[in-house]
Amino acid sequence: MPLGNCDRPVSRLGMGCWAVGGHGWGAVDETESLRAIRAAYEGGVTFFDTADAYGLGKSEELLARALEGCRKKVVIATKGGVRWTKERGIWVDISPTYLRSALETSLARLKLDHVPLYYIHKPDGITPIEDSVGELERLREEGKIGAIGISNFSCEDLEAALKVAPISAVQVKMNVFDRKAFTELQETCSRRNVTLVAWGALADGLLTGKFTAAAQFATDDHRSRMPEFRGAEFERRLQAVARLKDMAQARGCRVGQLALRWVLDRAPFTCSLFGAKTEQQVSDNLGCDGWNLTGDELDMIDAITGIPRR
Repeated sequence: MPLGNCDRPVSRLGMGCWAVGGHGWGAVDETESLRAIRAAYEGGVTFFDTADAYGLGKSEELLARALEGCRKKVVIATKGGVRWTKERGIWVDISPTYLRSALETSLARLKLDHVPLYYIHKPDGITPIEDSVGELERLREEGKIGAIGISNFSCEDLEAALKVAPISAVQVKMNVFDRKAFTELQETCSRRNVTLVAWGALADGLLTGKFTAAAQFATDDHRSRMPEFRGAEFERRLQAVARLKDMAQARGCRVGQLALRWVLDRAPFTCSLFGAKTEQQVSDNLGCDGWNLTGDELDMIDAITGIPRR
């Protein structure tokens, strides 16, 4: 499918590469990460999403290694705006000066002289989005960026950004439980030819169906700090996943495939990212391709997950 004004189309399923970087996801095997990326490419994925902060640089480096010889045959998207040091920890900085230096570092890690799509990772609460996008437009004119994207910004921010430069993609959280941001952005994106890229389509792994109420997350796993994985809300979502599992079994698919298919069918102009740390997980996720949910099935999923019918 087309990706805004990016110069090449992408597969509607893209591989999100936060998990393969390791940081925030517990233990990750580097060899398995490389195999997972290659398996996605061999399975027809032509859209790979990463960020300099994923694995604190590790994800970009692994992506470059795994796609050696074919990096220019796919669309690689990365993000800038999250900084880190041993002394200060991690913080957000989308100032023009930092974004320029972050892009240069990302290009070096990715072994590219041009990144097809570059996102501003998230707001920093200080820098006006017009200033950040203006710098990315200068970088685009210099040939270092093919297209500009923004991630985790509001509809108002998108409108402000579009006054400065063409925006090709907006990355937003969307899954069967969480679609508030998507709903707010979809009309503007459709009208302005901006592709919505859904992250979190598997709800940080919850929609794979592998967790129970007894699940425990290590302190180096970001899910240990998420309210969705604790208490009453975790129980509610687990009960919904159990019902979705029954529906998936009747459909002859996995619950994760059902969840990914829901994103693709509910939003036909959206790319959906999936995360994976192993070849098997990639294979499972790609099983959502080549079929569609009916209107009744989409409504049933909405009812199970507590989303009002629209």
